[in-house]
Formats: sequence, C-alpha cells, structure tokens
Amino acid sequence: MLKQRRQPLLILIVMLFTLTVVFLFDDVLFYLLFERVLGFEINLFSRSVVIALLTLFNLWLALLVVKSASANPQTGSEGMLGATGTVKSVVPPFYWVMVRGELWRARASEKLAVGDEVVVRCLSGLTLEVTSMHSGADGEVS
Repeated sequence: MLKQRRQPLLILIVMLFTLTVVFLFDDVLFYLLFERVLGFEINLFSRSVVIALLTLFNLWLALLVVKSASANPQTGSEGMLGATGTVKSVVPPFYWVMVRGELWRARASEKLAVGDEVVVRCLSGLTLEVTSMHSGADGEVS
C-alpha cells in the first residue's frame, strides 16, 4: 500500500527533473535563436517570465499525468466493479440492466424488479453479478 502511494510522487519528481533539463536546453536554443540568429537581445527579466510560465504549464501537465496514472482503471472487468445501473427487463433467470449506457445480462441473488437501481459486484464472462443498491453488505434487503 505504501509503495503504491510513493509511485505517483516518484513519477512527478522524475517528470519535473526531466522538464527542468529540457528547459535548460530550451534556454540555450532560445538564446541562440533570438540573440545569435535574429540579433534580438532579450533581457533577463523577460527570459525569467517565459521560463516561469513554461515551468508552471509543465507542472500542471505533470500533475495531470500523475493523476491519470494513479486513477482506477475505467475499462475491462476492473472498471465495471462498483458501477451502478438500472434494471430494464426481467427474463428469468436473468435480468437486463443498463450500465454506463450499455445493456448487460445480469444475475442477482435477490429478486429485482424493472426500475431497480443495482451495483455491479463482479463480472463473469459477459454476465454481470449485481445486487440492489438498497441491499446490505451481505446481500440482504434493508
């Protein structure tokens, strides 16, 4: 658990270090382009403002990357766990539920009716195992 918490921080530190190195190289190119090639002289304050703005922008991008890397998966069976849906029809022994805009075949250990809100507990093949949103942890209706 502790290792998982350190990983996004490590990614952020590596990205910021890499961006700093890129900025140093970029400053050399900036200098060569404007002062050597075009003949413009850019003062230290203007350079500092540009570098600060680019650093803030890249810090924001790095934080977005770390956030997306540490987010829960949104695809596959892992992404379906905990998703909510609505029972659309009952065709014994299955239910047809709408989850994330898609119609899925589902099984439930309790009796459900059309319109009931359900939570996905697991995915078995292409069949969802669902429970009512109003059930307790043990599957009993509260």
